[in-house]
Amino acid sequence: MSLSIARGEPEPPSKIVRRYLSAIKTDRSLGQNFLINETPIKKSVEFSETLGLGKRSNVLEVGPGPGTLTSAILNTGADVTAIEISSDACDFLATELTHPNLCLVNGDALALQWPDNLTHVIANIPYGISSPILSKIQDYHQNSPLQGICLLVQREFGNRMAMKTPPKDRGPLGISLWLDFDCSIVMEVPRSCFRPQPEVDSSVIGLKPISRDHISDKERLSIKGLASWCFGRRRRKIRNSLRSAPNHVHRTWAVSRSDWIERLTTLEGKSRDFTELGQKRPEELDPDSWVLLTRMITHDDELPV
Repeated sequence: MSLSIARGEPEPPSKIVRRYLSAIKTDRSLGQNFLINETPIKKSVEFSETLGLGKRSNVLEVGPGPGTLTSAILNTGADVTAIEISSDACDFLATELTHPNLCLVNGDALALQWPDNLTHVIANIPYGISSPILSKIQDYHQNSPLQGICLLVQREFGNRMAMKTPPKDRGPLGISLWLDFDCSIVMEVPRSCFRPQPEVDSSVIGLKPISRDHISDKERLSIKGLASWCFGRRRRKIRNSLRSAPNHVHRTWAVSRSDWIERLTTLEGKSRDFTELGQKRPEELDPDSWVLLTRMITHDDELPV
């Protein structure tokens, strides 16, 4: 076994990746950029350990590649399900990394059904599937709550996940994640930490689950729908975007288009707060303001005249 998984002195990631690249040609379409610096790997595991990662954990890793992160997770005593779409990478891992706690699956993580007992997701996500993977993580979390998620993603994408610098980094991605998680930037990772070297820098993003029980399932759908529509028209004021909202937006409230317009007109006539929110552009609203806006539309008959 070439990859060291025993506690002690692990094999350097750079050596593992060099051996991998000497045997296998990378596929750019799969976003194959592998960490040769151990610090992001160490930080990903350490963050996950603050959220319960350990011997009783069941971890999903998407795109293990040469297995450098996989080995570090196994060193915590956790069980790992690693889903790898590249058959060449799977052959490499099957030869180099054998462990009773590892279940290696050759397939598409977006298409496969994930195990029903996961506690954590830890992965270096291929840039091209970051958004759909996050959607699948959120859907999974709603049905089977996770203890923690730690992902290495493209830096600009990570900034939007964590809404690092408002209002610039606010968007439907960050608003959606806020409903389930506290997102933070664990560390920034320069492109020089990878082989092959990508054209962009990256960040390790930690997602700590948080309960927002005061927001109902229906409100969650409404908030996501409103934010997605309005941010798609970022330069327009929210009032104008709401009035031009398509059927799938106002159908969340089970009202016709004429009733939708009537409801907005009524709100503008009797709620100063609603009018003020409507004069803003979407990036000017923080997550709590999106909750408020949604509830105003939902409960317009309860607002004071």
